[in-house]
Amino acid sequence: MEKERLLECTDLHTSFFMEGDREVKAVNGVSYYIDKGEVVAVVGESGCGKSVTQMSVMQLIKAPGKVLSGNVTFNGAPLMQDGKHVADMNKIRGNQIAMIFQEPMTSLNPVFTVGEQIVDIIRQHKKLSKREAWKLGESSLAAVGIPDAPARMKNYPFEMSGGMRQRVLIAFAVALESELIIADEPTTALDVTVQAQVMELLMDIKRRNNSSIIVVTHNLGLVSRYADRIYVMYAGRIIESGTKEQILTDPKHPYTKGLLAAVPKLENKKRDALVPIDGAPPSLVDLPDRCAFYPRCTFADATCEKQGYPCLRPVGKNHYAACHLAAEEE
Repeated sequence: MEKERLLECTDLHTSFFMEGDREVKAVNGVSYYIDKGEVVAVVGESGCGKSVTQMSVMQLIKAPGKVLSGNVTFNGAPLMQDGKHVADMNKIRGNQIAMIFQEPMTSLNPVFTVGEQIVDIIRQHKKLSKREAWKLGESSLAAVGIPDAPARMKNYPFEMSGGMRQRVLIAFAVALESELIIADEPTTALDVTVQAQVMELLMDIKRRNNSSIIVVTHNLGLVSRYADRIYVMYAGRIIESGTKEQILTDPKHPYTKGLLAAVPKLENKKRDALVPIDGAPPSLVDLPDRCAFYPRCTFADATCEKQGYPCLRPVGKNHYAACHLAAEEE
């Protein structure tokens, strides 16, 4: 049965223009999609463009940043054409697409109670009275596992733990019944047990509301249990994409292999040292014409040095890698 496409982003370019005419190419030709009911992970090192890609789709990029080009459709309707906004995102954000940011304290206003904030958001998108919105807020907090929700509605954000604040942001998406939830590093700064709780909560909401979820993270281990498909980003571009099984068990790009080699494994009885990826990502101000991973790649040869930037090509069924050395398959 063919899945129904929910969101599709094509050839997205976003840059930040700094002093001295420096252009930071944060997102450089990114294309991806997510189907209805699907969980997709976007992984990569810090600074590779994961979050900026999602911020661009949500049209939250502010000066000195600018979306230069790209097309985005949601439920078949255009949100962006050639980098220009063509939809009223105030009606889309929150109501149809919810974004959960990595640090709740920057998303929650410290001078208003949690209840005041959730009621305000609900009433922006639903024609409810303040009393009705308050009741919906209480039930939403309860739905994400916050105990004694009526009392918690009267709390200020600083009176809650980090994990509790993250649950509050997820409750916003529950209250508005968002079709797509973009979780940007949703478990950053949380301890391991709370990380698992947050991810299980997101999956529970997905099942109940038939939502789709994009998880942005640098932690491949975190998404190995939950994602249907994975996009791997490096230096502002997607360098490999495929199903969870393809990426985790048969990676084709050297960078993906390096990420997996750096993940601790419980079954490793020899206690071998983790294998780091030597070097650092390239400057996004002066990206090379060849493969951006070339200086750090242990597999690179003369082909990589002489040829231009590798484009994504099929290396298996619905499996793509941007590597000159990856065997091409149909």
